[in-house]
Amino acid sequence: MVLVKEVYFYMWRIKRYLFEPRFRFSRFQFNLAALLFAVFGFVFATYFAAIKLPFVFALNDTTKTWTFNTANAGNYTYDSALVTVDDSGARPVTGVNKIINPAFSSDTSSWSLAAVSGSTTPAGWVIVPGNSTYSTTDFLAMKYEAKCAATSDLTTGLIAPDSGYHTYSDSGTPCTATNIKGVVSVASGYPIANISQTNSIARCAAVTVAGGAAHLITNNEWMTVARNAEAQAGNWSLGSVGSGYLFAGHNDNAPALAMVASTTDTGNNACAYTDTAGTTEAPANCPTNTANNTSGTAGNQKRVFTLSNGSYVWDVAGNVWEWTNDTIQGKDQPTSGTPGFNWREFTALTTYGTLTYDKVRPLATAYDATYGVGRIYSDGTVSNTTVYGFLRGGGWGDVHLTA
Repeated sequence: MVLVKEVYFYMWRIKRYLFEPRFRFSRFQFNLAALLFAVFGFVFATYFAAIKLPFVFALNDTTKTWTFNTANAGNYTYDSALVTVDDSGARPVTGVNKIINPAFSSDTSSWSLAAVSGSTTPAGWVIVPGNSTYSTTDFLAMKYEAKCAATSDLTTGLIAPDSGYHTYSDSGTPCTATNIKGVVSVASGYPIANISQTNSIARCAAVTVAGGAAHLITNNEWMTVARNAEAQAGNWSLGSVGSGYLFAGHNDNAPALAMVASTTDTGNNACAYTDTAGTTEAPANCPTNTANNTSGTAGNQKRVFTLSNGSYVWDVAGNVWEWTNDTIQGKDQPTSGTPGFNWREFTALTTYGTLTYDKVRPLATAYDATYGVGRIYSDGTVSNTTVYGFLRGGGWGDVHLTA
């Protein structure tokens, strides 16, 4: 489960591919635009949870809640009239009482401000800047792929029941309150997998954060994350937007397992456990911009994206596929040339079905798999009325989608 966690890494795929021998996660890479359509059976996929930003939280990590030092209360005049506060789009508009210091400019010793509880962002979540193209305002999203934890310790992700691929098997023991478990966003533990889109929606709805209920990330929210990540120079191998390739996460099938995350988001830790043995939290060859990089995609196992507000999000690309909340019939899917399920370059699409360019692709029209944004697996056959869910991001063995 991951609220909002699918950048352009859009990959669509049908059930039969999801259950290939060894559960090969449909070989889709969580690239900026990889996309897959899959029927609703249990799959090796997790999810991100998202929630509208509640008014009690700041719109970014630099905005704090402040209070006056009561020791100097006698120096202030209290105005009982409410003053409307909006702050250039911050929501909701609210009324506050004004405290006036007649000698404010000169009597600095009579007033003091102190931050309340530091950062206003819940642990394990990040603020994603909204995007008008997708009608999204700032929202909270899981920082990590959804994990399962015992309700007695919601800070530690579980590693059992293990599917055999270092994923928590939700089909074996559902991550629900009935089983004394809950879905969390933490670095430890195996990502939830072997779960249907329907159950992913239910698991996310049971998550409470910042006083509100979460939901499975929507395609619009996923695209909001994707477009934001695409525009950050630090997410590209050669250090500038469009130069080299977009980092694709753990996708080289070495090891052929999902990986836990690190509590450190930068440096070599951003490639945590992507060494062949899968045992090193900070592998020395982690690509960070031009360091340890070439123009190709080999070794592009950096698992962390940085957003425009400085937030870090893990495994938007690679590791395990992510369900999103959206569905579409086979006949309405984007396609190119002859319809029928197939992998396609985004640059080759000739129709978007009931979707649009912005619902599917990266912002730059030239970006294809060589830029690390993945491919799309879709149908478009006019007679196909089967309903499919959106899968995004790719898995640990989908490096072929970026080369």
